[in-house]
Amino acid sequence: MSSPALAPPFGLHDTRPNALPPCPARKYATLTFTRGAVVALGIGLFGGLLSVAYTVPAIAALLEPLGIDLRWTRPLHTIFGVAFVFLGGQALVHRYLQDVAGPITEPERWRLRIQVICWAVAGSGIALTLPLGITTGREYMSFHPIWSIPILVGWLCFVWNFFGVVGRDFWRSPVFVTMWGVGALFFLYTFVEQHLWLIPEVFQDPIVDRRIQWKATGTLVGSFNLFVYGALVYVGERLSGDNSYSRSRVAYALLGVGLLNSFTNYAHHTYHLPQSHLVKWVAFTVSMLEIIILFRAITDVWKLALDTTDRPFCQVRAFFGAAKWWSMAMLFTSLLISIPPLNTIVHGTYAIAGHAMGTMIGIDTMVLMGALTTIIAENIRSTGDRPTPLHTGGVRRTVFALNIAAFGMVAWLHVVGVVDGVSRYLTPQGAIYVRPEWLSASSGPIFAVTGTVTFVCFALLVGRWLPMLFARHPRRAQVGGP
Repeated sequence: MSSPALAPPFGLHDTRPNALPPCPARKYATLTFTRGAVVALGIGLFGGLLSVAYTVPAIAALLEPLGIDLRWTRPLHTIFGVAFVFLGGQALVHRYLQDVAGPITEPERWRLRIQVICWAVAGSGIALTLPLGITTGREYMSFHPIWSIPILVGWLCFVWNFFGVVGRDFWRSPVFVTMWGVGALFFLYTFVEQHLWLIPEVFQDPIVDRRIQWKATGTLVGSFNLFVYGALVYVGERLSGDNSYSRSRVAYALLGVGLLNSFTNYAHHTYHLPQSHLVKWVAFTVSMLEIIILFRAITDVWKLALDTTDRPFCQVRAFFGAAKWWSMAMLFTSLLISIPPLNTIVHGTYAIAGHAMGTMIGIDTMVLMGALTTIIAENIRSTGDRPTPLHTGGVRRTVFALNIAAFGMVAWLHVVGVVDGVSRYLTPQGAIYVRPEWLSASSGPIFAVTGTVTFVCFALLVGRWLPMLFARHPRRAQVGGP
C-alpha cells in the first residue's frame, strides 16, 4: 500500500510515490474532455428521444412533415453515444497524465489544441449535416467521410502526446495505461478499416463489404471497451490507494481477454454469413469470458467504492453498483443470443438492438459516469466559496429511476425481438410474416414511455453536471450531508 504524497481534493488516494504539482494546462485538458463527453451525451440523448418518439405511429406522422425520421435521428444517437465513451475515456487519460507528467511542453500544447479544434469541428459538422440527410448509412459511421479527416488528425495528435509522455515506461506502466495505449492504436486501425467501403471493389461485393463492416465495428467496440476498462481500473486504484490492483491477475486477464475479443467478437454477429464454425465458437467463448472477468472487475471496484466514507461519492457507488448488476444481466442475455440456433431466430430483431443498448447504457455508460463523477467532484471542490451538494437524495432517486427505466426499455426490446423472431420462424415457407396485432399495438408506446423516462433521468443528471463544468467559478461541493 503506497502512502499518498498529495491527497487530491476529492478524497481519492494518490498512489504516486512522488506527487507532481498539478499542471494547469493538463487540468484544463481533463476538464475540456469531460465537458465534451457530457455535451456528446446530451446530443446522443436528444437523438435517442427523437428516435423513440418516432416508434409511435401517431407521433411519427407529426414528425415526418418536419423532416424528422430514423435515417438521421438514430445515427445522431449512436454516433454521439460512442463519442461520449471515447471523450469520457480521454478525460480519465488526461486525469492520469496530471499524475505522472510534468508541465506541458509547447509542441504538446499545440497538438492538444489541434486535437480539440479538430474534434470540435468534426462534432459540429456531424451534428449539423446529419439532420440535412447527409449520411452514408454505415453503422457507427453514418456521417459524411469528410468529417473523418479531422477525427483522424485529432486522434493522431492524441496518440503522439500520450506515447510521448508514457514513452519508454509504457510496458512497465499500470495495466490501465496499456489498455488506453492499445485502445488508441486499435481505434486508428479500425477507423481506417471502417472506410474500406470507399474502395469500389469492396463496396460492389456485398458479402465482403458486410464482413469488413462487422469486423471493423467489432474492433471499434473493442477499442472503446479498452478505454472504459482502463478508466475502471484507474479509478479502482485511486479508490483503494493501492497500486497493486492495477497489476492484479484480474486486471491483466481483463486486458488479455478484451484484446482478444476485439478481434473475434464480430463473428457472433455474422453467423448468417459463410464462415468457419471454429471462428464462431472462438468468438462465443471469448465474449463470454470477457464479460465474466468484467463482472469481477466491476464488483471489485464497487466494493472499493463502498469503503469510501466521503458523501459526495455516493454517485460513484451508485453507478458502479448499477454496472455490476447490468453486467450480470448482459452476461445472461449474451449466453442466450450467442447460441447459434437462437441467434438465427433473433438476429435482425430488436433483441439484438436491446442487447447492444443494455451493454452501452448499463455497463459502458454507468462505469464512465461513475469515473467522471470523481473528476467533477475534484473540480467543483477545488475552487469557489459557496458549497453546493454534489450528491443528494434526489440524485440517488434519479439514478435508481434511470436504471429501472433503462432496464424496462431493454427488457421490452428483448421481448419484442423474441416474439418477432419466433413468429417469423413459425411462419410457413413462402408466406409473408405479419407481426401479431397485440405486439404492433403495444410495441411503440411501451418503448416510447420507457425511453422517454430514461431520457428524462439522464437529462436531470446531465443538467446537474453542466453548471458545475461550465461555470466560470465552479462552486465547491459540500462534504457533509445533502
